[in-house]
Amino acid sequence: NKEVAYQSVFHSHVHLIPRYSKEDDFSIHFGNHQEDYSAEAMQEIAETIAKQVN
Repeated sequence: NKEVAYQSVFHSHVHLIPRYSKEDDFSIHFGNHQEDYSAEAMQEIAETIAKQVN
């Protein structure tokens, strides 16, 4: 939110994600690719993000 998100009008928003049944053959998958990064790399990413939002 705010400047860090490049907002000229400060606001919050919510994502609405539809829920579908298993029978309709539609789904949304949220992957985090955590296995692609070492613990050290994840910590570095977390610190970079924290610096931007604090």
